[in-house]
Amino acid sequence: MTTTTDPSYVDPALINPRAVRLVEAFKNALARLRDEDGLTFDDLNAVADLLQRIQTATGAPLALVAMPLYSELFQGGQDGYTPSEDVDSPTYIPGSPRIDNPGTLPMRPDEPGTPLIASGRILDGHGRPLEGAKLDIYHAADNGNYSGLYDDGVPRYNLRGHLFTDSDGRYAFTTITPVAYADPHITAVDGVAEAVAALGRSLYRPAHIHYEVHHPDLITPWRGEIYFKGDPVIPVDFVGGTLAPPALQADTVLHEDPEDIAQHGFQSPYRTMEFDFILKTRTSPDTITPKATPA
Repeated sequence: MTTTTDPSYVDPALINPRAVRLVEAFKNALARLRDEDGLTFDDLNAVADLLQRIQTATGAPLALVAMPLYSELFQGGQDGYTPSEDVDSPTYIPGSPRIDNPGTLPMRPDEPGTPLIASGRILDGHGRPLEGAKLDIYHAADNGNYSGLYDDGVPRYNLRGHLFTDSDGRYAFTTITPVAYADPHITAVDGVAEAVAALGRSLYRPAHIHYEVHHPDLITPWRGEIYFKGDPVIPVDFVGGTLAPPALQADTVLHEDPEDIAQHGFQSPYRTMEFDFILKTRTSPDTITPKATPA
């Protein structure tokens, strides 16, 4: 009689056919790289060693550290219309404070950076406004750090907040203009710069603002990042050069007229940014031309 003490026994009930197929596919892919591109065991060890050293330096889970190698494969919904639930941002913190609409994200009195007024509408696939949609907003500070992730004395919800759209689906808030940033914990690891350069990438991530949109009509919440048109870092993004397609890039304008600056209560030039979210709801068309005006 076969028992669990038999070293050759495998419980059939525990076998996951999908897991078996995935492992076989992974090994077959490595075999092709070995045969066609000269992949060696030392190559794999070098990658694993570098990832382990990054994990030690950052304290982040190893799966998160390895995301630049695979995250682009799972970024569905990058047309800006269909929501993607595949990859969540590790920089998100729940419980951000509510701000008015229009309002201002929480920030320090001396928050460095160029002021930014961001606005737009949240619409469904038919061009109808989503009133009362909850818009979660957050982004990195001028030094590239996200609040609440480090013991650096920055308030937990600095540059984090949420608001609700009005009857026309409109939103507007004031913040500071994000900039491209590189994680200093990662860049300090020996070999990272060389590895990134070998892949044709930059150590930096392009400037972006994180958004989450919640509304009862949405099949799932929309989560994503909105970038800035013309940012030269986008094609060489550390995480991947296809994560910021044109549909997720916003127009920005620099305002330098002294009277205009004074009227808005700023002490220096500021920027404005317009971006309309056109999102798939339960009654929206299955597909839509990204950022085209709905019929």
